[in-house]
Amino acid sequence: MSRRVKLVLFSSTCAIIIYVLRRYYRYVILRRKSRITNTPATLSVNQRFYHQLCRLLPILIPRVRSDSFALLAIHLTTLMSRTFLSISIAHLDGAIVKSLVQRNHRDFLRTICIFLLVSVPASFINSFIRFIESKLALAFRTKLTRYAYAAYFRNQTYYRVSNLDTRLLTPDQNLTDDIETFTTTLTHLFSQLTKPFLDVALISWTLVVMVQQKQTARGLKEVPVLTTLVIFLTFLALRKLSPRFGKLVSEEAKKRGLLRFAHARIITNAEEIAFFDGHEVEKTWILKLYNQLRVQTNAIIKKKLWFIMLEQFLMKYFWHSCGMVFIAIPMLSYRDPTPAEDSVDESVGISTRTEEYTISKSLLQSGADAVERIISSYKEIAVLAGYTNRVHTMLHVFDECANERYQRIPVTTDDQSIPAIQRRILMNQQAKGEIIESVEDIIAENVPIITPNGDIIVESLSLKITSAMHVLITGPNGCGKSSFFRIIRGLWPIHSGRLHRPNPSNFFLIPQRPYMCPGTLRDQIIYPHTVDQILVSDSDLMEILNNVELQYIVQREGGLNVERDWKDILSGGEKQRLGLARIFYHKPKYALLDECTSAVSADVEGKIYERAKQLGVTLLTITHRPSLWAYHTHLLQFHGEGQWTFDVLNPEKLVTLRDEKERLEAQLAGIPSIRRRLSELCHLLGEDSKKDKP
Repeated sequence: MSRRVKLVLFSSTCAIIIYVLRRYYRYVILRRKSRITNTPATLSVNQRFYHQLCRLLPILIPRVRSDSFALLAIHLTTLMSRTFLSISIAHLDGAIVKSLVQRNHRDFLRTICIFLLVSVPASFINSFIRFIESKLALAFRTKLTRYAYAAYFRNQTYYRVSNLDTRLLTPDQNLTDDIETFTTTLTHLFSQLTKPFLDVALISWTLVVMVQQKQTARGLKEVPVLTTLVIFLTFLALRKLSPRFGKLVSEEAKKRGLLRFAHARIITNAEEIAFFDGHEVEKTWILKLYNQLRVQTNAIIKKKLWFIMLEQFLMKYFWHSCGMVFIAIPMLSYRDPTPAEDSVDESVGISTRTEEYTISKSLLQSGADAVERIISSYKEIAVLAGYTNRVHTMLHVFDECANERYQRIPVTTDDQSIPAIQRRILMNQQAKGEIIESVEDIIAENVPIITPNGDIIVESLSLKITSAMHVLITGPNGCGKSSFFRIIRGLWPIHSGRLHRPNPSNFFLIPQRPYMCPGTLRDQIIYPHTVDQILVSDSDLMEILNNVELQYIVQREGGLNVERDWKDILSGGEKQRLGLARIFYHKPKYALLDECTSAVSADVEGKIYERAKQLGVTLLTITHRPSLWAYHTHLLQFHGEGQWTFDVLNPEKLVTLRDEKERLEAQLAGIPSIRRRLSELCHLLGEDSKKDKP
């Protein structure tokens, strides 16, 4: 060996040793950091993963007579049939090689024909395996999606999971992409694991039978032991050196969901962004989220490079070499007890050994492929663990939110009046307030108004609202007006006190921007009813539109059955009046009106309120418009800093007070200019102002 070659080998060895030491040093440092910071357990194939999977399997296969169980049984039968066909094809390969060595034209053509006949069902079964796998994945996805949707829409969970809880940042991705990926990966792993195990069992049995037929050959004990040892060492090496793909993929899915949410937010608020030319800010935010996703994806790609290289070396080249050795052991050690036959016809012995070698090689190669799929599937199982954790967490959060158990990340605040520990307890403990269903009245007894972030807006609210009261609610921004609606409707939990209220079906909220659902004009009026649940005729619907001065819209748009994008077609005032039309259709006991007439003219607004009162609907209105004072009997006023008053409304007194307030504001607004002019005059005259004299 030349000096240059030795130098290259020595340099390469040193570089490899240095690289391995650096990797080991980084591994030790990371482990120390994880112990110090008490990081949570990473997503991997452990007992937690099996527990989560066992919780999800009864959802996928609810009973033996379900369609998913039938597809699973058909899939398993198909995989077993494919294994038997593989063994038959291996024997046919050996028979073809034997006929070639013997130069037997008739046997060769006969075996080729049999091979072609067997290949027809084999091809069909291969295609059918993919078909039934896709059908099974779709059945699993359907079962899990229906279960998740039932949990998502139960007890207003869709609202609570996004507004009262922070554990699921992107529930839309959990309900779509995560469920699809989980069911597809699970079904694919069933095929990847079931068939290899069947292949290993049947192929091992076939090889043992072949070795037993050679009574003088060695290998019946040695070969299985050596094969098991090689497989175990390979699995151990891959297990120790495998990156934590479950955690990596779970983080990647999380970052992908955040990027999608950012795009959806831009689409929703496109008009506001365009008005303010805020595209640079939004672009910076989008690029930041994309760069986080790119870094995570790049990390996964880099880790896969070295792991796949090791995986290919061990299970492709190393196993191939070991397999050739294992095949050679029984064939080289075999001694034919009747060597005279070979001396008579040497070609028969050679062809027989060639046939057995070909069959053994085909079977062993199929077995090696099966074991390779089993070991390499560990990486896919780790990926499945990540998606299993996301789906299980989603269902767990849905269940807890439905039972009013929330968890939120603490939000820092400058308010020193609320201790941090109190804020954290309020956010993460279960609400202990009592809700009692009454017939008509709303009675609050020491009920606090607390936001989902833990901010205490009102420490204690006690009042009684009967069906004869029409309450006007006023106050500065952030004082608890809309929060009061959320409390009495049941959207926010009651942490203490007692609330008597009618059934939630007796409340109907009309916000400032009414929700326009997909569908016809009739669907907008009767929402949330459907056409099958409609209570009135078309003539009654026209009368309802007349109550809100919208009868012209039917002729303009083409009838009650026309479908439009109503959110974009109708003006702001028309959308508000169409939202108010729902009150005349549903006729609730209490109408919660939150600035719902801000875009409606005063005359039309007055007619709508008067007609709603004649219908017997109790109005609870949040507004700053003095024109609505005449239609209410009581005033609930939030003053801020937790203060509030509830009293009978006197419109004349309020008008007088408002006029006085405006007059004083006008007078005070002129004082600074008067003072400046007085100061200028004194300066010109060289005199002092009277206010400066003693």
